[in-house]
Amino acid sequence: MRGQNVLAATFVGLASFVTAAPAASASCVTTTYASVVPSATALALRSLAYCGGTLYADAYIENLCYDKVVSLYYSDKSGASTPLSAVNLGYQSSISNTNYELWSSTTPYVNLDGISNLLNLTYNAVNINQIFVEDLRNITVNASGPKPTSTAIPPPYATPTGFSKDITNFLAAAKGSEAAKAKRFMFNNIEVTDAAVGTIVAAQSYANPDYGYNWVRDSSLTFDVVASLYAGASNMTIRNYYSDLLFNYSIARATEQIDPGLQTGLGEPKFNLGYVAAVTDLKRITNQPYNSVFTGPWGRPQNDGPATAAITLMEFANTYMANGGSLDTVKNKLYNSSANPSGAPIMKDLLFVASNWSSPSFDLWEEEESDHFYTRMVQHRALVLGSTFATKMGDSATSTTLSSAATALAATMSQFWDKTRNLILYEYGPVLNGKYSFKDTAVILGVLHGYAGDGLYSYTDPKVLSSALEIATSFLIYNISSVTHDAQGLILGIPIGRYPEDVYNGTGTQANGGNPWYLCTAAMAELFYRASASYTAIGKISVTGNSLPFWRYFSPQANVQAGKSYPANDVQFFNMVNSLNGWGDAYMRTINNYTPPNGRMPEEINRNTGAPQGARDLTWSYASVVTAGAARAAAMNNNEALWWKNLADIPVTTNSTGVGANRRLAVDADLAAAGDA
Repeated sequence: MRGQNVLAATFVGLASFVTAAPAASASCVTTTYASVVPSATALALRSLAYCGGTLYADAYIENLCYDKVVSLYYSDKSGASTPLSAVNLGYQSSISNTNYELWSSTTPYVNLDGISNLLNLTYNAVNINQIFVEDLRNITVNASGPKPTSTAIPPPYATPTGFSKDITNFLAAAKGSEAAKAKRFMFNNIEVTDAAVGTIVAAQSYANPDYGYNWVRDSSLTFDVVASLYAGASNMTIRNYYSDLLFNYSIARATEQIDPGLQTGLGEPKFNLGYVAAVTDLKRITNQPYNSVFTGPWGRPQNDGPATAAITLMEFANTYMANGGSLDTVKNKLYNSSANPSGAPIMKDLLFVASNWSSPSFDLWEEEESDHFYTRMVQHRALVLGSTFATKMGDSATSTTLSSAATALAATMSQFWDKTRNLILYEYGPVLNGKYSFKDTAVILGVLHGYAGDGLYSYTDPKVLSSALEIATSFLIYNISSVTHDAQGLILGIPIGRYPEDVYNGTGTQANGGNPWYLCTAAMAELFYRASASYTAIGKISVTGNSLPFWRYFSPQANVQAGKSYPANDVQFFNMVNSLNGWGDAYMRTINNYTPPNGRMPEEINRNTGAPQGARDLTWSYASVVTAGAARAAAMNNNEALWWKNLADIPVTTNSTGVGANRRLAVDADLAAAGDA
């Protein structure tokens, strides 16, 4: 899912507002280091040019196995070598009559950090567990070609302010609203026909693309919404229904933990559902046992999953006890993995996080392995919450382990901030998957899912705000971003995708194929709402050099200055908070503008036409709309709890029983009744 581990081989359509990197030209100076294929070594740097801020390199690589990682390391302009001062090369072609291949890389924006000397070329032959290194320390790199130019972020195309009635109706916790429809469609994907209890299907899409699996991440984020509904419900019948689902989810997660087919421990990304879909055009059959691990090739491990799973179940457990549930029930059915390995997953997931947080893993888009901001954020939150929770469970030893790990992890988080780019890097390492801008909405999602309330990358952190500006404006590349108002003349927010270099179009890859995603656009809105509510609670806004560009773009009318604080009784404070709310509504209006009348959301919005695209009925799309609605309620009247109560008490329709209890309508009937939420 999420691009299906496809690596972009070339630089495609990056319109990031950082640096305009020219193509190689006659003024570029290329130095050749190996003119013929080597005969006695497994690798050799063939040629290199550093031109106009772009690093061009290619190398001869002996074809010793299928899985290869080829990296060129260098020191930056200050003479330092960090995980950022490296580029990965990709396969270019085979070389006739030899056992060698040509690998290459074209990496724009190296000029941001600069390059002085090469260090080495490294070839990791993964399948045979061998690493080959060519020492390049005597090579000094000289720049050539035109000097790269910097392009400023364009001025804002609009200045939306305040909450709007259309989005109030769109996100109302009431029957007929999109929030209510999103809730309903989300529940249609929980415990689908003949699937294991406590599982979700990632989307009602079983071919082209096939999302008919239970992803650990998607499942945890979906059941996190269910946990919030449980906390809000005042109708006891409905509350018990949510509670049953969450206990089922705990069993499902524990079942995943003890699956004998695990390849990478608890970091396995997805599991088979083992069911037949209800409609022939969506038919998908699997003979796998219910909720058994998917063993095919995939990007694994994905170590954010155990963290988000633990967070969801701890939140439910705390509310369950606050509602009168017994501590012993929580220990036995949710926490104590040693005593109940087939039903209580929390402790096992937390200890896995404590032991593995420093290990690289694949990102939430399942495309690349590195040290990822999103993963570290949710791991940190799990450890912080987990230490307190373990103490509540009477498990002081585990609490100490988790607390120590949380402290060690937190000490690494500053590395993701890049002051040169004024950006939180989505990963700390070399350019991967052609993502030269280092901009990724995963950073926004990491803050939303991973902020632990301890000040580490909070909703109002100047670094987070600066990153939100850089990420949001990078998606002005989409053609539909030029549509700035809806049919009623109301302002549309920038349609937000995953990252500007994305080539995944929902079913495959193509140049400039990446699209806006519903969940990414909703995430940006949710961040703005959360920041608004936080500033209102704090009672002042402090502007720094890092956050000033954010405010100049999103609230130019406030005319604020760096180094100043604006209290709640200041008109500038009012203007800034109003701007946050106005832009939050503008982002949600973009979702409304591109959502069909029946309220159903797939994964993506076509970047050129605005048509819905990709996996149909994506569960995460619906969950993201619900959480954005809750964040708006917090910003609007500081009564998020009432919003959750009203949404929770809307009954969930079911129509059959059995394995999985089929908590969804038959798909055909659901399509016909889609207008009734």
